[in-house]
Amino acid sequence: MYCMNLRHLETLLAIAETGSFAAAADRVGVTQSAVSMQMQALEQVLGASLFDRARRPPVLNELGRAILVHARTVVRAAEDLSAAASGAALRGRLRLGIIPTAAIGLVPDALTRLATRAPDLQIRVESGLSTDLARRVGQGVLDAALVTETPRLERGLAVRPVLEEPLLVVAPRSAAGPPARALLRRLPFIRFNRRTGVGRVIDAALRRDRLAVVETMELDSIEAILAMVGRGLGVAVAPAGSLVGPVSATVHALPFGDPPVLRRVGLLERERPAGGEPNPVTSALLDVLRASVVPPARAVVD
Repeated sequence: MYCMNLRHLETLLAIAETGSFAAAADRVGVTQSAVSMQMQALEQVLGASLFDRARRPPVLNELGRAILVHARTVVRAAEDLSAAASGAALRGRLRLGIIPTAAIGLVPDALTRLATRAPDLQIRVESGLSTDLARRVGQGVLDAALVTETPRLERGLAVRPVLEEPLLVVAPRSAAGPPARALLRRLPFIRFNRRTGVGRVIDAALRRDRLAVVETMELDSIEAILAMVGRGLGVAVAPAGSLVGPVSATVHALPFGDPPVLRRVGLLERERPAGGEPNPVTSALLDVLRASVVPPARAVVD
């Protein structure tokens, strides 16, 4: 007789997140046939099929997708219970989403601090746009995400501030001299993808100040944008915190706007029920993120 166990639910979540039995097998460290057997056992317990096996590879059917919400709740509760029983709150798993611009400096430093503070915590990181990361947090696929803050927030989500930093006009070293507005009007403009949070902030500021630019590229990689600028291919607007390492010696930076335009970054997670205890893992993450903020970015508090 089959009985449900936590491993089955963890495997179900892995299939949903990776898209196939084979990829889920790699994620959870078993064979593909073992994944199939676990799903058959789970279906036996529930008395219903969770997959459309007429498709190759099999995909979750409507019931299977509905079950995911409950599976995530059970797995998270089990992790919290295990941590409480062991007396170590900072154990279990953290699934973190980050915007690409945070992958330079801030997140590596913060995760290094967190690994020292919580060596038994398993951390999985993936990058994406703020809107997509927010959707995945809302679905429970991610525990938290570092995003560019926006005025509107989906119901059921909460954001806690991490930093605010100025945006800078970044030009080739050879273009040093003219003011920022002149550089933006005169040089080819390398735009941050307008689908990104920081890209929308930049676009809104350009429109507000009626700055007409000659756009030649639109990229979503901060490294690629700064490399293009450093090679003399144009001018861009970038977060101050991205000007680290060797690239900072290849560009000339000026304030963007007067007063300077700021972008705000926060840690997004699902709202806790009224009176509910804060998640100790995401609270620790917030602490190390704020501790890792360095000038010219400025930390903020709730």
